[in-house]
Amino acid sequence: KDAISDNTIVMHPLPRIDEIDREIDNTNNAAYFAQAKNGIPVRMAIIDYLLENFYGEKK
Repeated sequence: KDAISDNTIVMHPLPRIDEIDREIDNTNNAAYFAQAKNGIPVRMAIIDYLLENFYGEKK
């Protein structure tokens, strides 16, 4: 926690085991909860883009 600067953003796709100290959870540096929350919609958008642009499938 003390080794990172205030403007450092810590990201992780989750779930985590012991890679990140839990003390970081309560700091402004932790972006992994928002990252995980957006993970499914981002993956869905990527799959939609690929299907439409590379496989010719329309909605």
